[in-house]
Amino acid sequence: MEETVSKLGERLKRVRLEQGLTLRDLGLRAQVSAGTIQKIEAGRLVPSVEIFVKVTKALRRRASFFLGDEDGAADVRVIRREARKSFDAGARIKIESIAETLREPKMEGYLITVPKRARSGRPLGFSGEILFFCNKGSVDFFVRGKKEVLRQGDSIHFKAAIPHRFQNNGPIVAELLVVWSPA
Repeated sequence: MEETVSKLGERLKRVRLEQGLTLRDLGLRAQVSAGTIQKIEAGRLVPSVEIFVKVTKALRRRASFFLGDEDGAADVRVIRREARKSFDAGARIKIESIAETLREPKMEGYLITVPKRARSGRPLGFSGEILFFCNKGSVDFFVRGKKEVLRQGDSIHFKAAIPHRFQNNGPIVAELLVVWSPA
């Protein structure tokens, strides 16, 4: 995981500099402090889901760019369990990338592990469409202020621009499969 955090920071800094942005510029654009961005770039801070989404959106890059292997774009990928890239996204939530970058990608895939009583943070909204499939446990989703309980085998699909959040109020660790199409 340390390698993923280090690569995340390196790529974030590279893209920021390529776009001619200072730490302050990116901080203002992403609504995140310049100090937080500096810590992420240095590999001293693993961003929460909320901050990660804000920064990737501000840089106009796909989340998979920062977590994946952009140098080896291919038409077919097999990702072995032990080779998944992952990071902890605050509140003990673990996000694993289960889809490596393809040539001209149209979607991203993640496996999110949500411990008991953990929550995703403030409601977020971003571009594209998103699908959450509850693979294990149960998760409360809040979309447009309405609560939907997803149990094992349930899914929820919506426009990602609609602010949303989730939390695990169930008795066991929950697991969500996420498919996001940013376009």
